[in-house]
Amino acid sequence: MVEVVLDRHRLEDQRHFETAIQQIPEILDCWAIGGRIDYLMRVSSPTMAAYQDFMEELLQAGLGIEQYYSLVVTKPVKSNSPIPLSALRQR
Repeated sequence: MVEVVLDRHRLEDQRHFETAIQQIPEILDCWAIGGRIDYLMRVSSPTMAAYQDFMEELLQAGLGIEQYYSLVVTKPVKSNSPIPLSALRQR
């Protein structure tokens, strides 16, 4: 997982970033986030060295990334859980 902070927050900068990442296969998912970061991305990489190279290329690609924070998943705890729609309807 990668937390991304853009250097500018204009709508055109966000659109530029969002359009560009659509074409990058290593980025599996990306979510716009409210709060201290702008985007949360799920990135696939075969090794940590390849990941570091990928991130260096991403920083040089002119996408407006000011900072990024790497979050390395060490083990799955819970995944692919169905949304409990029946529980949501009861409220």
